[in-house]
Amino acid sequence: MAFRRHGRNCRFSMDQDDIARSLITTIGSFIQDRLLDQRQRALQKEQCGERLAAEDESSKKDTEVRYSDQAVLANLDWGMDALEEAINTSNLETKIARLDHAEKMLQVCAMLNSTEKTAGVPNFYLSAWAHLNLSYLWKLRNNATNAVLHVLEMFSVDPFFSRIDFAPEIWKTLFLPHMSSIVGWYSEERHRIMMDMIPDSADLSFTADFDQYFNESLVFSMRPDQAEKLQNLEKHYGESLDENTRNYANYFKDCMNYDQATSKKAIPMLPIAEPPMTPLHEVSQKIPDYVRFGPILPKSAGFSPVLKANKNAREASSLSATRIASENLEDSAAWDIQEGIPEETDDSPKVSSSKQDGNDKVTSTLTLRSTRAMDFKVNTSLPTSPPVFHDLSTSSADSDYESREQQESVKKKVNHERSSSNADAKSQASEKRYLEEYDSRSPNFGSPQSSERSTLSRPPKDFVCPITSHVFSDPVTLETGQTYERKAIEEWMKRGNTTCPITRQSLSANELPKTNYVLKRLITSWKEQHVDLSQELSYPVTPRSYHGSPSSRQIQSRTSNLSDHKDSNDDSSNYRPNRFMQATVATSPTSVISQAAIEAIISGIKPFITCLCTSEDLKECEAAVLTISRMWKESNADPGVHACLSTSKTVNGLIDVLSASLSREVLRTTVYVLSELLVAEERLIDILTNVDLECLAALLKNGLDEAAVLIYLLKPTFSQLSDFNLVPYLIQNICSKYEDSKDFELVMNPKDAAIELVAQVLTEGDESSRSSNAMNVMSANAVPSLVMCLDKVDTRQSVIYILLCCIHADRSCRNIIASRIDLCPVLELFHAGDEYVRGMCIEFLWELVQLNRRTFCNQILQIIKDEGAFSTMHTLLVYLQSAPMEQHPVTASLLLQLDLLVEPRKMSIYREEAIETLIESLQKKDFPNLQLTVLDALTSLSGHLSASGTSLTEAWLLKLAGFDQPYEDFVNKENLEDKEEEIAASSWEKRIAFVLCNHEKGRIFNALEECLKSNSIDMTKKCLATATWLIYMLYNLPDTGIRGVARKALLDQFIYILQSSKNLEEKILATIALRSFISDPDALHELGGYAKCMYKTLKKLKRSSVVVSDIMKTLMNLPSVNAEDLWCSSEGFELDTSMNGEVLSLLNIKGRVISSHSDGTIKVWDTGKKSLRLIQEVREHAKAVTCLYIPPTSDKLYSGSLDKTIRIWVNKPEGIHCVQVHDVKEVVHGLTADANFAYFFSQGAGVKVYGWSGVIKNIGIKQTVKSLAMIGNKLYCGCNGFSILEVDLRENTTTTFYSGARKFLGKQSINSLHIQDNLLFMGGTSIDGAAGKVFSLSSRAVVGSLQTGFDIQLLAVNNDFIFGATKSGIIEVWLKERLTRVASIKNAKITSLASDADGEMLFAASSDGRIQGWDLD
Repeated sequence: MAFRRHGRNCRFSMDQDDIARSLITTIGSFIQDRLLDQRQRALQKEQCGERLAAEDESSKKDTEVRYSDQAVLANLDWGMDALEEAINTSNLETKIARLDHAEKMLQVCAMLNSTEKTAGVPNFYLSAWAHLNLSYLWKLRNNATNAVLHVLEMFSVDPFFSRIDFAPEIWKTLFLPHMSSIVGWYSEERHRIMMDMIPDSADLSFTADFDQYFNESLVFSMRPDQAEKLQNLEKHYGESLDENTRNYANYFKDCMNYDQATSKKAIPMLPIAEPPMTPLHEVSQKIPDYVRFGPILPKSAGFSPVLKANKNAREASSLSATRIASENLEDSAAWDIQEGIPEETDDSPKVSSSKQDGNDKVTSTLTLRSTRAMDFKVNTSLPTSPPVFHDLSTSSADSDYESREQQESVKKKVNHERSSSNADAKSQASEKRYLEEYDSRSPNFGSPQSSERSTLSRPPKDFVCPITSHVFSDPVTLETGQTYERKAIEEWMKRGNTTCPITRQSLSANELPKTNYVLKRLITSWKEQHVDLSQELSYPVTPRSYHGSPSSRQIQSRTSNLSDHKDSNDDSSNYRPNRFMQATVATSPTSVISQAAIEAIISGIKPFITCLCTSEDLKECEAAVLTISRMWKESNADPGVHACLSTSKTVNGLIDVLSASLSREVLRTTVYVLSELLVAEERLIDILTNVDLECLAALLKNGLDEAAVLIYLLKPTFSQLSDFNLVPYLIQNICSKYEDSKDFELVMNPKDAAIELVAQVLTEGDESSRSSNAMNVMSANAVPSLVMCLDKVDTRQSVIYILLCCIHADRSCRNIIASRIDLCPVLELFHAGDEYVRGMCIEFLWELVQLNRRTFCNQILQIIKDEGAFSTMHTLLVYLQSAPMEQHPVTASLLLQLDLLVEPRKMSIYREEAIETLIESLQKKDFPNLQLTVLDALTSLSGHLSASGTSLTEAWLLKLAGFDQPYEDFVNKENLEDKEEEIAASSWEKRIAFVLCNHEKGRIFNALEECLKSNSIDMTKKCLATATWLIYMLYNLPDTGIRGVARKALLDQFIYILQSSKNLEEKILATIALRSFISDPDALHELGGYAKCMYKTLKKLKRSSVVVSDIMKTLMNLPSVNAEDLWCSSEGFELDTSMNGEVLSLLNIKGRVISSHSDGTIKVWDTGKKSLRLIQEVREHAKAVTCLYIPPTSDKLYSGSLDKTIRIWVNKPEGIHCVQVHDVKEVVHGLTADANFAYFFSQGAGVKVYGWSGVIKNIGIKQTVKSLAMIGNKLYCGCNGFSILEVDLRENTTTTFYSGARKFLGKQSINSLHIQDNLLFMGGTSIDGAAGKVFSLSSRAVVGSLQTGFDIQLLAVNNDFIFGATKSGIIEVWLKERLTRVASIKNAKITSLASDADGEMLFAASSDGRIQGWDLD
């Protein structure tokens, strides 16, 4: 990049768009080179791995690495592996998938908190490494801008390792040109120190080659003061490079994100340094890279030196001479111990050539370089000890070993000295002296350097109050000339002092003067320059109370099974909350009260203590309590005052006041004093008896909320809490609004104490008492109050436990909780908690997402996924891998739901791990309870839930089979008729079923197969519902090749359940699954072998399930099945209606049979219970009723008669009623009708058309018509001559639909026509062994023939069969689909025939007036 100098500051010579383009070119070229050079990438990964390994070796001795930390490092490794696969593959789809996976893995590390560590490794290093790999990733996606931004973010997060490990080339190109003045200053200062060490160096110039003068003996002869100078110089220089690198990285990011609409970002101000003596062009040419880059840290040193140097800023603090040995020993060169010379490696920094003396002895000449290899600091407090660098000899193996051993000893000693609170005065003086020396010459390199110097200095003494020892906040200058903090001098004067604290001169003024604004402005200016130091030494505006914020009591034995588990490791009796762990007996840090004042308080409080213990006057005792409370507060919990109060007599006196006083103020004050004493000294608890607890219980019941605090501090047992029946009053306390006292602050909020006590009762009680107490919480409407208490960190765990108990007691309360809760506190507890707390939070969150409204449930899931500073899904994944076995189903189910908030991708580590865990848990035969939990979770995942969270999956499946009522009752009761909800629920169900079925090629079906074989009835039933749901969804989703796996695993199990189960609902669930299987050809082949035994069972279920008919029909029509083996019928009823003559016509409609007779009678029969029961008999026709007709789209009945009339009837539940009579002038033998016309044939040729207005016309047909059938505007006429004519009623045209053979012209006829399912069925004279045919109405093609040797007189068709009545009195039966003859039924001469649509009954009437029925089931 081109830059331009103006004086001492740099300015860009191009605008920010040009800078962005230049950045894209420069960084893009670097990334492209890295992508092309696989060896370079592998080498860098190996070197970074060495640094991680070095840190791991140094840290694992002291700390145990958490599994979650290992998972983070694994994500980084997986991400880089996936990135390498994407780079090396040529398959576009694979590349995209691997890049997506790599991005997810790398983002986990990129977003780490840079101030913390993971497995001992600083997060800033992991984050920077992840950003570098993300830049490669975005380059592969052809997104240059994002690639550049990730590289710049790498330099911003970790400038030090970015310039020495990750991208030194970019740093030299983009950043180093801006830092010439810093480099020049450092070189001159370093030159000055080196010259002091080299003998006769007066004539050497800055550019002289140090290598020819600088040898080992010179290094080891360095004095401690010279070593410390060099150390401070290098630390200062390294900080400057890092800080300015970060500044420019942020500026370059602003340039990349530059928008014309926003103002331009100002270039970072370069440090103003004195110009170096050497010209800049010489500096640029002569100074080597190790000087430009600043201190270098070898890979083998890990990160410890950087972290130890400064926890908040990654410093470069080490001794140059130390770096020589460590870098050359451990990183830069491989040492040959026998020869004593280094071997250069290709990628190591160059080491100067060795020179031989006259005796052929090899002498190693080393180049002085900076390093961070050791966090070294000279111990100037021990002048008699030898300098550390004397131990860095490399001449032999023994000396090398001794050197390392002594180095470690020095390290430990130095680290110990750093942690000590009393630093050696001599060391401090030395450090201050050298720092001041460098401050006098060093430039101001920005805030980090200023801050570092300020931390080692002190504020001017005029800025510090002599009373408080803090920097002034509100300085006031008295008439004596002394300045004090206003609050401090006010307290001094309130004690009755009238003199100046320092001069002891009397003060004439009673009021303090105004603020010294001149001094205050000077202090403000100083604070701006020394931010960190000013915050540390500032006077606290509000003195801290010694009471911490409340923290929750650890509740023992809380697991997902609230009734069965006890935590044996949790000794709650010895537990003390964190709030009580702080030093409660201490003086205030801002107090100006002298020891004499404390003694005065002690003297003053003793009479009141005596009064409290001995007086029998209640009022005196009450006054004593109030005075004691006031003086206790004034003493700031002084140990002497505490010793006076913490006696058994005093405690008993306070208890006596509690039991006798009626003053609320006194009672609250007494509770306050007692709680203070109990917290400070636990032994006082032993003084209190069960009687005292009874007194406190009575006070709580009478409305003294503060009594809950004392009850909590007394650590009552469950039996004590139960005996006093405190739960209702504790709940009331939780619901009430507590107002803090202005006079004192209790050690904990009474509401918090009540919450902890309720949680204790719920935890320690049995299942019955837990349920009863939880119901008390809900009946008191305390759930909303508890939800609001989640904002308090300390009681959060107990609140969640109580809410969880409420959900278990009454599942419907989860809706109240879900609608009111803020999930952020729960997620914070989840991320920060231990394994047990996380398990409880997961169970609580799982319960919250068991809602009957899918949209609301998805909203909660989205909040769980997005909220919090950490990735909830990642934390769940880590927890899942180490959680107790009983927690696996809930955790995995929650993780799976979070992953499926978006459309399922080809690969998701969260989804794969969750489903795998569910399947593995389902296969654990030795843990049936775990299997049942998994099955419950799977059915809940379907999304069919009630308001109480109960799974409705089974009820929903039964609804599909015709059992509507159970499911409809839930839907109507909960008012779920919502289109949006239906769409969301359907989408979710398909999504969850898709991923479950397709995981590991249908592995879940094998697990379900094993569960169905279980001997447990409960498990088999739950597994049946789950398996049925998955099979149903599998065949409603696109085929992905899994159906074969499901069929092999479950088909036999469903057949077995159908045949063997005695439970009707189980049989129906099996039929739903089998109905899905019949669309699979391979499954049909297997079903054929079971067809005969299944068919009988299915016929019994036909009335119970609407899906059974489809299965029966499919089985009957299988080519491999003999249909005659499956046919089954039995003779039913037989009625004699001969008194009405011959039965001429039968109709079956809606559970009724209507018959017409030769005497003009029409009868209506009820077909219930598979027999005919006469409902109505009418006789309005004068002669025989020859035909009956009901249109498919109307309930009207049309009857034709020999009396030359057509009557129209209204068909009602109570019977039929004639509404119209039409005289058609001719006898009616056959009839069909619509809303406008009646079409009938008589004795002559042709068809008559009768309009309901009375107009009669003929259709020009010359043949004699024997039968009629109508659909829409088409009328089909069966005629003599074995032909079928088609009449277009709209166009009034006639065409031949079918024309038969003419061998027996005139003797053949079509006797019956029937239309159903777009097919035309014809029956008539038998020709060549076929008396009927089936035609397609759309194509007019013959579909098949009805084979029989007899003429067919009548036809009846239902959904499955075709029935044909012949002249011989035999009823032939054919399969409707295959047209295969399956049976024959003998009867007398048949005059009419009818069948119900479902094929359950067949009705036939004979010429002798009998009506007979056959049960086809």
